[in-house]
Amino acid sequence: MADFDQNENKASYSFEDFLEDEIKDEAFKVSIYPHRALPHLILIASPVIFYILFYPFVQLLRETGLSDLAVTFEVVLFIIFALGVFLILYNCGREVVVSGHGIVVRKFFIINESFTISEVKECEVITGLVTGGRLHEHYNKAIIRYGDGRSFAVEDNLFKNWNRLVRYMEMNRKVVRTDGRGAISRKLDEMLRNK
Repeated sequence: MADFDQNENKASYSFEDFLEDEIKDEAFKVSIYPHRALPHLILIASPVIFYILFYPFVQLLRETGLSDLAVTFEVVLFIIFALGVFLILYNCGREVVVSGHGIVVRKFFIINESFTISEVKECEVITGLVTGGRLHEHYNKAIIRYGDGRSFAVEDNLFKNWNRLVRYMEMNRKVVRTDGRGAISRKLDEMLRNK
């Protein structure tokens, strides 16, 4: 029983030591969800499939003297294909690997930048964002600012382990929170809180 009392009265443990050990042992990867990569592949495959299916139609347009219409059709398909390639390179090519105090950021599949947590100026976490278009999806974004004005952004609706990255930045006291909702939503919240 005396050993138990000695351990209970021991005052050498601190929260800072625990965080330091947790940060040293931390290793994870922030990458795109596989189900979010699928629409990117469909966007690339669709123009190719359409061109193969409608190739006889395009040839018929050229033979009847409507080559301008055939070229317009091909240009539209090429623009959709190019947009798909860009989105795959931009979204699927982004990745963050954290190991201890080191961070490696990958952009466009081939650009790798490595730095330490001490080089991170801030991690701005923007909450309450909404996608545009017909289907509104709520999401949050983390923007890591590091080095000489460089930045890297990841969204929680696209990337798995986003919350671990934000927690890692919180443990290192780098997080700055921003409310990304519209002015009307913020004003309504203030009015409801004041009542």
